[in-house]
Amino acid sequence: MSDQQYPVYQPPPVNPGTYPSHSPIPYASPSPYASPNPYADHYPYAYPPVQDQTTNGFAIASLVCSIVGIQILGWIFGGVALSQISRTGQKGRGLAIAGIVIGIAWALIGLMMFASN
Repeated sequence: MSDQQYPVYQPPPVNPGTYPSHSPIPYASPSPYASPNPYADHYPYAYPPVQDQTTNGFAIASLVCSIVGIQILGWIFGGVALSQISRTGQKGRGLAIAGIVIGIAWALIGLMMFASN
């Protein structure tokens, strides 16, 4: 055998634009302008838990007053309920509208009965 030396293997040079298999793949870092999730520390999910929505009390009072026959209170309570519901997002919009409509129906029935006499 001869004293021949075999060349030592040298890995090919790494291009700056490519990532070799042993280096981590870069990721997009979060923007410094992005707002942090305010619920991250309190909830395991991205959104807060959904709260049960309550029905507006003025909407219920509007419907009850209109059915009983106190039309003016039904109209007033219905108007107050509609303004509160649009502002707070509560349930009861249909009840408020029904209270106003039933109050108007009672008033028309009363006017027809008065006019027929």
